Amino acid sequence: MASSSAFSSPLPSAADRNTHADLIGRLAAIVGADAVLEDLEHRRFYSLDFSEEPGEIALAVVKPSTAEQVADIVLAANMAGVAVNTRGGAMSYTRGHVPVRPDTLIVDATGLNRIIEINTQDRYVTLETGVTWAALRAGLRGTGFRTPYIGTLSGNHATVGGGLSQNATGMGRVTLAEHVLGLEVVLGDGRIMRTGSWATRGTPPIYRYNGPDLTGMFLCDSGAFGIKTKVHLLLEPTPKVSFGCVAFGNRIDLVRGQAALAQTGLQTEAFAFDGHFVSEYAKHPPPDKQEKRRMVGEFLADHPNKLRAWRNLLRAWHPKGLGFLDGLTNIMYYSAEAHDQAAADRMERQIERLMQAHGGKRVPTTIPFGLRYGPFLNVGEIMANREGEVNFPINAKFAASRAVPAMEAFEAFLLENRAVLQRHGIRVACNSLLHGHFWGIEPVIFWKRPLGPYRMHYATEDRRARSAGIAEDAERTAAAIDFRHRLTRMFREMGSFHVQWAKAYPYADALAGQTAWDMLTQVKAITDPNHTLNPGVLGLGLQRGRSI
Repeated sequence: MASSSAFSSPLPSAADRNTHADLIGRLAAIVGADAVLEDLEHRRFYSLDFSEEPGEIALAVVKPSTAEQVADIVLAANMAGVAVNTRGGAMSYTRGHVPVRPDTLIVDATGLNRIIEINTQDRYVTLETGVTWAALRAGLRGTGFRTPYIGTLSGNHATVGGGLSQNATGMGRVTLAEHVLGLEVVLGDGRIMRTGSWATRGTPPIYRYNGPDLTGMFLCDSGAFGIKTKVHLLLEPTPKVSFGCVAFGNRIDLVRGQAALAQTGLQTEAFAFDGHFVSEYAKHPPPDKQEKRRMVGEFLADHPNKLRAWRNLLRAWHPKGLGFLDGLTNIMYYSAEAHDQAAADRMERQIERLMQAHGGKRVPTTIPFGLRYGPFLNVGEIMANREGEVNFPINAKFAASRAVPAMEAFEAFLLENRAVLQRHGIRVACNSLLHGHFWGIEPVIFWKRPLGPYRMHYATEDRRARSAGIAEDAERTAAAIDFRHRLTRMFREMGSFHVQWAKAYPYADALAGQTAWDMLTQVKAITDPNHTLNPGVLGLGLQRGRSI
């Protein structure tokens, strides 16, 4: 395992120092001295993700702004014998860019931030992978088109490239990978390749399956096979949407409703959360008047039938704001989309009837309205909660037919571990959601510990203040991490899969002994012959004698 103590990278030898000094000089020549960070504070911060599970500290951080610079950086790293880990918005929690080797460069991809082409006639958008979801949404505003996958809740910081590497799920239709038409990728030996129809001379990027699908190899790979620098995403005319929101008395009935809904295909989104998150939403202040006016204006612009639009708006309004949520134990919001509003409304009513048949009770649609027209959360409020607790999510995906057994197993696991959770003051909440035809569960573990450099950087002032004075309790933290690992193992033994494998989930173990694993190791040898890129993700590219 990578060290779980404080950062303790070994001191480099004199020869290594000379090699690294030469490398820093080459990097400065490629991107400029200001785009190379060597100080310990930056290196420590960039070597962490949301998990704040420490690995090694990178030897430097480099910030390219073009694919050609990325290729030159990779070549320089190859010459120096160091690894290259790619960091996007760093909103993931599976240690994808966290170094397992001290001789690692962190490539900060957020400088690759241009939207290059919006082609509504041929229905694609071309962008660099450091573009955030919020920037993409802003760039498409007013075009009448959108990407079918809208983004993650952390989209003010999370990048499209990070979502490609971990096949982001969240808002919109299914997962991100389904809507990719082609990529530009820098390989581990510095070569730049294209995929999809864009790879054919003179052909625009309008189709992914241009012969064998090379695009998919670089999706959900956590950066193991290449550094994605550009992507072409499918555009669709912005559909009409109708929202619903229902409350359930318990999680099992709710999940039964989700499993039944998965068979219909009526929903675009169906996201549920339990009493802890309901209570958090109930305390959330409403948006200011200007933001509220913007959201309502955008909603009305999407709905030419004003009578129908105002009727739907009234469903989202409540005199208590979000206070009506207080006391509810489980709620699920959903959206239904169609080419016209009447069709979307009919689909929404069908979903509501199905949910009512499983015990759901209709509540105001304030949450889905807010998430569609103001979709990106303030991540600073997620770094610690109102009690100063940190949190760590787990995701596991299942066939919809296994959704109820998985939730029942989760609740049984909570009961089995109730004593240890109570002893250490650890709390566990749970989300569940549909991704088209399959289902996901997302338990979230809360416990008190000091904010590390990563969380402190993003946390709002009030969350920093609430966490002040909290001391590290090594036994409590160890119990929380052990609970997470054991719960993940239980889900894996039930047949779960993950879209964020990286270093947190046992991808290599899951494929061990399979022909697919043998082929992936050979693919790694072709795309990254020196095992330069993101060593350790998916269990690939580790040096002999190293493990994670």
